[in-house]
Amino acid sequence: MTARWIVGIDGSHAAVDALRWAVGHGAARDADITAIGAFHVPALMAAFTAKRGFGVDEIGLAATTGHDVDVAIEAVADAGVDVHPVVLEGQAQHVLVDASVDADLLVIGRTGSGELRHHLLGSVSRYCVTHSHAAVAVVPNGAAAATTRSIVVGFDGSDHGADAVRWALDFAGDRASVRIVAAIEVAPWVDEDVTREHFGNEIDAEEQRITEALDVIDPDGRAERSIVMMGPRQALAEAQEHADLVVVGTRGRGLIAAGLLGSVSTWLLHDSALPVVVVPSR
Repeated sequence: MTARWIVGIDGSHAAVDALRWAVGHGAARDADITAIGAFHVPALMAAFTAKRGFGVDEIGLAATTGHDVDVAIEAVADAGVDVHPVVLEGQAQHVLVDASVDADLLVIGRTGSGELRHHLLGSVSRYCVTHSHAAVAVVPNGAAAATTRSIVVGFDGSDHGADAVRWALDFAGDRASVRIVAAIEVAPWVDEDVTREHFGNEIDAEEQRITEALDVIDPDGRAERSIVMMGPRQALAEAQEHADLVVVGTRGRGLIAAGLLGSVSTWLLHDSALPVVVVPSR
């Protein structure tokens, strides 16, 4: 079955890099790729121009957006993959989330933290990650378009983490290795041996819970498993040093865990040097 991938285009270099990443990975996965550009007229601008007796050139806005999409597609033409251009009216985040309803992957770019556009695109990426019906890949500026060979997945034993593992295994197929990282954070300021001495039973129970959950998700043991005694941010930071892609779920187990994983996801989306995929729970 052909996978449907959509890529958000906003005229930035980051969007071109996102499209290049999608094309580079989609070709081997029989993905049907659509590049979507969105335009809209802010209400304040519409009211301002109406008072002065002239309207906003919506046709011109659509043409400019269409040009941005065409330029992005032309930039990746050497890959030999057909990309379908689409221009829709509406705010970018709403257009992309609506389009994700029947998509398998939504790909968006992320600019460098020193640029003003980062804050604007950040709001779009946060909205898409929160509301998308499909998995969202946030590709940092300049990310390599080469085939992914190593995938790191953050796992906490929750259903959301299970969805992330399943997605990573499916995306990897026989092309990439998958390493599942589960972090157990009890007292990060205390030496691990001391922590195990004082909380041995609790840690053993958590390790067993995680192992049993992974046995259900990955009964054939396709993925390497790492259960580490550290915070999730530190664990993923170390694990991604030798990876090409990071995959996480939308939230953790329970209210406190959800807040922690939310902060980790935010950190990954804004600061990771690798593309990050956030998998929603269906």
